[in-house]
Amino acid sequence: MPEDAPLTLADVPTIDLTDEPFRTNPAAAFDAVRQKTWIIQTVRGYEVLDYDIAQQMCVDPRFDSIGPDYYRNLGASEQVMWYATQASLPMIGGERHDRIRRALQRGFTRRRIDSLRPQMRSVATRLIDALADRDPFDLVADFSTIYPLEVLCALMGVPAQDIDRFGAWTIDLGLLARFPLEPHMVRIDAAITGLREYFRELVARRHRQPGEDFVSTLIAAQKETGRLTEDELHGALLNLLFAGQDTTRYQFGWVVQLLLQHEEWERLDAAPDRVPCAIEEAMRLEPTLHILLRKVVTDVEYCGLVLPAGTLMAVNTYAANRDPAAFPDPNRFDVMRANAHRHLGFGHGGHLCLGHGLARTEMAEALTLFVERLPGLQLAGEPGGVTGFSSMTGAECIPLVNRQQRQDRPIEAPSCPRR
Repeated sequence: MPEDAPLTLADVPTIDLTDEPFRTNPAAAFDAVRQKTWIIQTVRGYEVLDYDIAQQMCVDPRFDSIGPDYYRNLGASEQVMWYATQASLPMIGGERHDRIRRALQRGFTRRRIDSLRPQMRSVATRLIDALADRDPFDLVADFSTIYPLEVLCALMGVPAQDIDRFGAWTIDLGLLARFPLEPHMVRIDAAITGLREYFRELVARRHRQPGEDFVSTLIAAQKETGRLTEDELHGALLNLLFAGQDTTRYQFGWVVQLLLQHEEWERLDAAPDRVPCAIEEAMRLEPTLHILLRKVVTDVEYCGLVLPAGTLMAVNTYAANRDPAAFPDPNRFDVMRANAHRHLGFGHGGHLCLGHGLARTEMAEALTLFVERLPGLQLAGEPGGVTGFSSMTGAECIPLVNRQQRQDRPIEAPSCPRR
């Protein structure tokens, strides 16, 4: 073979992400691999580790949505396949994706997001005040599981009495990000079934009595433009829960963990204007969404590698966000990093997360209040139940204590499940 001949998929090194280096020190493991190659093969697909190549791939029309076959190949049920074809924008490509996305954008205007700030502050204040005298508490169970759910319910106009039921469904819906999928199928099916029925009733009520909420906005867009079918409308609401609950729950946990582990909490208290920067840097260093899936649309030679149509590609956001060519000294947590906002934690290009403005605002409002009201916050033990081999990662339990309330009382950290 000539020296300048393109490589094929057979030349791509295979990596087992369950090997010890990737389990115990993934940053160092990916750094070592990235120095040799921009792409590896894992059970998740062909993973891109180089930041510039990853960013380019996200805007290149030769790479598009992976389509519903991804879930079908995992042995998905009928309900999960409905979700893949009607609700999940990352699974939908081409003109249909663009049509649905344009309709949904009406619900995520800056004006609408800003109108939710008082609700965000109210929910966050209530939850934080309830924690002020608790010593210790679990950030995940006592705050970050509840807070984004209540904000989403306010956005959609879901009555307060339905929030607990919504919470249970949403947690089970989040299992769609786990790998393998089969052990969780019963819970996922029940959640999708319950949410579809609930949204059918909610949409019917908003047809009769429109309001100022997200659901009414989508119905208006549907009537004016015909851009959404009823299934797509119900699917959009279901996807809002999937994309907006677990991602914020896990990501806010990473934000707080990193600030405490790197002794930045008190500095943030002294300079609250750094809150947005701290959030962006935490998302760069520890993105909750670890992979962005794409499928090769047509045979292509890309960066010296021949990629056949149909090849499953996975942008590894964790590795790409730590590429030293894009972020100098990439494994250091630096809340003053000027380009941290260029991370791939919300995706990039045509599949950029529609709710990124909402998520950023939610986390900024919550973090500002946490730092203001609990300036003596510190970790009370090791975070537990960190999700491992899935597309979404984060701790299921983060024990915290507010040392200004602690005085000389002994600390007994809450028990964190190891899952």
